[in-house]
Amino acid sequence: MAKNRYDPKQLNELMGKWSDKLSDYTHKSQTMAHLQHTLEAAIGPILSKKARVANYRDGTLVIEAASATLATRLNYLKMEVLSKFRQAGMIECTQVKVVTNPEAQQRLTPRDNKQGQSKEPNTGRVMSEQTAAQLVELAQNAPPSLQEKLLKLATHAQKKGKKNDA
Repeated sequence: MAKNRYDPKQLNELMGKWSDKLSDYTHKSQTMAHLQHTLEAAIGPILSKKARVANYRDGTLVIEAASATLATRLNYLKMEVLSKFRQAGMIECTQVKVVTNPEAQQRLTPRDNKQGQSKEPNTGRVMSEQTAAQLVELAQNAPPSLQEKLLKLATHAQKKGKKNDA
């Protein structure tokens, strides 16, 4: 009798070697989450919002900082971070390396705007008529290049006022 090709198949038969890669990825993400938690305990919740564990390999912990000033501050805290990781059971951790990556901040900030939700327009602050009048008065005694910019700003404020009245 012929084998029915539409019969359900085992998941491991369909995925083949993917299941190994998937379990490796799961293990690595759990390890990184544990390392991040340990880093947060070492440097505190405020600094950990701007720094993350980028990698851990061969006893070297790589921390990614969102700015150069934060990287400098983390360099001062290297020994405390190293001792905290050793207390957490990572005795083989021998070195802490801090790198700067400005794009790390994008990965560290949670996404508030979920798909399907439209972002509300930014209304911001509106310039008052009094401020616009003061800008016009200031422009009268300003150099020509600055005068042009101040008048443009004042007319921009007046346009906003007309839109709100309508």
